[in-house]
Amino acid sequence: MRIDGFEHETGAHCGSTSLRNLADHYDWDLSEPGCFGLGSGLGFVYLELPIDPWRMFIGRPLWLEKAFFENLSIPHTERRGDDWETAWSDVKRHLDAGDPVLVFVDLYYLDYYDTDTHFAPHSLLVVGYDEDADATEAPHADPDAGTGVAYMADSEFDEVQPLPLSSLREAWASKDMLPLDNRYIVTEGDPQADVGAAARDAIRETAQYMLDPATASRDTLGDTMGMGTHGLDGMHAFADSMAEWPDLEDPQWIARFAYQNVERRGTGGGAFRGLYAPFLDELGEAAGLDESFAEEMHGIAGDWSSLAAILYEASETDDDMAPLLDEAAERVHAVADREERFYEDVLAALE
Repeated sequence: MRIDGFEHETGAHCGSTSLRNLADHYDWDLSEPGCFGLGSGLGFVYLELPIDPWRMFIGRPLWLEKAFFENLSIPHTERRGDDWETAWSDVKRHLDAGDPVLVFVDLYYLDYYDTDTHFAPHSLLVVGYDEDADATEAPHADPDAGTGVAYMADSEFDEVQPLPLSSLREAWASKDMLPLDNRYIVTEGDPQADVGAAARDAIRETAQYMLDPATASRDTLGDTMGMGTHGLDGMHAFADSMAEWPDLEDPQWIARFAYQNVERRGTGGGAFRGLYAPFLDELGEAAGLDESFAEEMHGIAGDWSSLAAILYEASETDDDMAPLLDEAAERVHAVADREERFYEDVLAALE
């Protein structure tokens, strides 16, 4: 079965695309940048990993999707930690009732990507299933995939993708990067909050989190604040880590992955700042900010894109990459200082 009337469109980021698709499905009249910003979507988490690429950052907090539902006071169910049989049975029940289900997975196990890189959490919508389908006919499926597929609305693909249930089971329970624990969110009603007030709360939360992550109260994947270094401190830690990259395995790949996490991999450009700026264009005034804040965020996004070009150059060099990494690190520190001033000004304006 496939949910009647569901229409999928691609987007800039997996989480905000999924939320925008939900907004379209339920007629909430929200754009993708609007969904991103209303989910307190801007952030920074620096992680040291036990697998390649070893050093990684995410330009958004891990609570984007949860915060979207809570900031807009949308009735919803969120669950994590159930075994596969229980979680999948619940998802089918919601799908049968006509509600898309937002799930969080490791992209590595999504056969249609055909990738050997772990990346999580990747969020997307389950919009149907067929437990009798020949799963080996799904794109890039394993010959032993067996029967049963789920239909996935994924930000990177124009069409809804069939995914073997065996692959969804692995992707949904992956612990390779972060513990995902079969987590899902499903809508149970329409927004109850005023959009302008929700935007104001979301912008304030973003600024407070970036300046002082210890004030963050949301928790979506267990002890997320214990995973890595957050906020502006995370940005400085990311910059400082570059000095050690040449001594790690495959430093060119570390630099390329960092470049991708600024400009590609669903960021909207500029480490998500290129997605947050149009949110401020759209809803900043309703939240109580003048147009100068959106203009400044567009400039910050440009700074990130400029330093990403240096990371790309480092990833392409066969020579000593240390000078390029030094320059990139200096630019990260500089943009962190610029962002600090921005968030301080935001909080002053919203007092």
